[in-house]
Amino acid sequence: MSRYKNIVFDVGSVLVNWMRMNLYTTLFHGDREKAKWIIDHVVTNEWNDQTDLGKPIDECLFDLKQAYPKYAPYIVAYWYCYKDMDGGEIPGIYEIMCELKQRGYRLYCLTNWSNETFPIVKEVHARLFGMFEGIVVSGEEKLVKPNPEIYQLLLNRYSLQASESIFIDDRQVNVDGANHVGIHGILFTGAQDLKQQLCACLQIRHF
Repeated sequence: MSRYKNIVFDVGSVLVNWMRMNLYTTLFHGDREKAKWIIDHVVTNEWNDQTDLGKPIDECLFDLKQAYPKYAPYIVAYWYCYKDMDGGEIPGIYEIMCELKQRGYRLYCLTNWSNETFPIVKEVHARLFGMFEGIVVSGEEKLVKPNPEIYQLLLNRYSLQASESIFIDDRQVNVDGANHVGIHGILFTGAQDLKQQLCACLQIRHF
């Protein structure tokens, strides 16, 4: 019998697709080159990381508009058109979660996400988030993965044992962070591969 009792999921690119390209391609009337440029140079991952750490979005938007006044309408759209970046559920993930629940595993969520925009995602994908017994959002805690403190916070808050927990993330650095504190990390590359890895970890034949 497997020792694991708790399965912890990341959100972006594990539960849901978060696609800035969708929004900006629409705003630039189908011009993907312009959309890619603004993502690579203006509304960058590094800029978004500030919101994951809990910096107020109004401040982030203000700073960026000061730096790129020409693109102010596109910067503001990042907040006011946030739902347009939602690319839907990752195929197959809901079925995996349902199967895990049915088998008696406890599901949790640990995500790097803004505390201001997370409620939007949570509402849109209520059937996913309704399955969790606990959720830790980086923007609320002012901590981000792979800082070991945020993994430990999850364990402490919900009285979980690291050795009894599995963490699923699409970024190797975050998987390594989980492994560092004794949680078994799985790199997510798709639902089918996840099923195979979970079968091996949980010592079950199939989903």
